[in-house]
Amino acid sequence: MTITQLQYFCAACRYGSITKAAEALFVSHPAVSVAIKSLEKEFGIDLYTHTGNRVILTEEGRAFYRHALDILQRCDAMYADFAGRPEDSYRVQMGIPPIRSVSLFPKLLQDLQKKHPVPVVLHEYSSGRCLQKLSNGELDCCLVNFRDADLSRFHHQVLLQDRFVFGIAREYPLAQRDFVTPKDLKDIPLLLQNDDSVQNQPLLQAFYKANVTPNILLYSSQVLTVLNFLRAGCGGAFLYETAVPKDEFAILPFHPEIRAKFVLVWPKGGYLNRNVQFVLKFIQNYF
Repeated sequence: MTITQLQYFCAACRYGSITKAAEALFVSHPAVSVAIKSLEKEFGIDLYTHTGNRVILTEEGRAFYRHALDILQRCDAMYADFAGRPEDSYRVQMGIPPIRSVSLFPKLLQDLQKKHPVPVVLHEYSSGRCLQKLSNGELDCCLVNFRDADLSRFHHQVLLQDRFVFGIAREYPLAQRDFVTPKDLKDIPLLLQNDDSVQNQPLLQAFYKANVTPNILLYSSQVLTVLNFLRAGCGGAFLYETAVPKDEFAILPFHPEIRAKFVLVWPKGGYLNRNVQFVLKFIQNYF
């Protein structure tokens, strides 16, 4: 086992593809592939399976990745202490939620860079996927929409709360209402987040309890796509109140009210790079 082999393996895990890992490392595809196969042969385990061009870690592969990442982080610390290699070059891998991140993270990231130019790579995933990748060691930290999730395995801190509102073009008669209920929306085409979003669960439960079958037109995690559908008058969307452009659309409270908690999450135990520590502290103070 060599440090280079671990670096190649961790890059393949991080990018989910040997091809993308090779491009990021400026090496050939076979170099990464051979390094991983050498690790599998040395330890007698299967680290991943192929699904198309994606690298899917096995259970042993996920455990191996956590150990490999910890070793590389400790190597970074050793170089910083004994060889003059700046630990501050570490790129923080952070998971962020779709839709909500559009209004929140551009300003946050700008303010972070003004305070300290920490290299940060943002990955947009659903909350469930963020937690999975955090468990696997693929992310250093993440911001998730907390709802019925077990966060006991992680350090976490609630940063802010928001509520869902219903946005619709002002031309709709419904736009004149003070609020809407599931029964008011039974004939309105609805734009929801992707079906793996925790946002959908309480919304669909509200429709179910009201004995209303929602007329779902679109599932999407792309806020610009949703807003363009709204601008075209193609239906209505559930969005976070602080994230929707109120000057363009009618924004109606939804009854029953549904609130969301956004939580900063990071691993328990193990080594935390100084850049990760700085980002965590900055975000905690930011809110």
